[in-house]
Amino acid sequence: MNESIVGSTEIIVPLDGRDPSVRAVPVAVRLARRIGIPTRLFSTSYDPDEQLRWLQAIAKLYSVNDDVSVSVSDSDDPAEAITDTVGTTGLVCMATAASLLPHQGHIGSVAEDVIRKVRRPVALVGPKVERQPGSETERVVVPVDGSELSESALNVSADLAEILGVPLWIVSVVSHRAAAAFAAQVESPSSLVESSYVNRLARDLATQRNFAAEFDVLHGDDPTRAILDFTGDNGTVVMSTHGRSGLSRLFGGSVATGVVAHSKRAVFVWRPDESSLRSAE
Repeated sequence: MNESIVGSTEIIVPLDGRDPSVRAVPVAVRLARRIGIPTRLFSTSYDPDEQLRWLQAIAKLYSVNDDVSVSVSDSDDPAEAITDTVGTTGLVCMATAASLLPHQGHIGSVAEDVIRKVRRPVALVGPKVERQPGSETERVVVPVDGSELSESALNVSADLAEILGVPLWIVSVVSHRAAAAFAAQVESPSSLVESSYVNRLARDLATQRNFAAEFDVLHGDDPTRAILDFTGDNGTVVMSTHGRSGLSRLFGGSVATGVVAHSKRAVFVWRPDESSLRSAE
């Protein structure tokens, strides 16, 4: 498995024949050109010829110097076909509705299957992503919650920040109640103690790969809103997930799905190999 974004050879954009899926195309093309790799529009269909013509028409709208290609598979398993196409060096960028159901995050069955199978970072284009943002990404943000799962996204986020040439911010979210309770129990200023965790991760990243990261502790009772407010409209979020039931496992709720649902930029989702984690729960 090649988990690094560095060395990616192309961005694959799965399209299902419906207009909503096309929202991911300009996002993928913009990212691919910034990284310096081509884009490929991909679809599965029982009628490959018709689907190919549809893809070619879309590619013509966005291609410059033939940097957007197309391909179609007749597989009856879209997620498996996407995984085979991505291989070990492709990146997936795909649109998703990212609906928030009671007590569970949900990002769409195909997207969830892709996250489970592809084992590479997947860029999810939620319903509020701007097709033509006013500015390029100016920072990468990776939220962590003390778990090895969330921390597994650190290298992926550092890769993305390096490729884009922007700062990386490591952030954690502390609720107001937890901050108040903690402050009452410690002698040191709570801000110093709270920041020690993300500070350590930033130091470790600097030691392991000579990459300087910024860090911050966010306060709020709504982690999704805290992350989005900090990231702003010009930041890109990278998050980890188990990929077992959508994104609902992260942070013990639907935070990751909420970020995808409300972010104005694509959110990179990373599912690590659970055998590499000491504790998957």
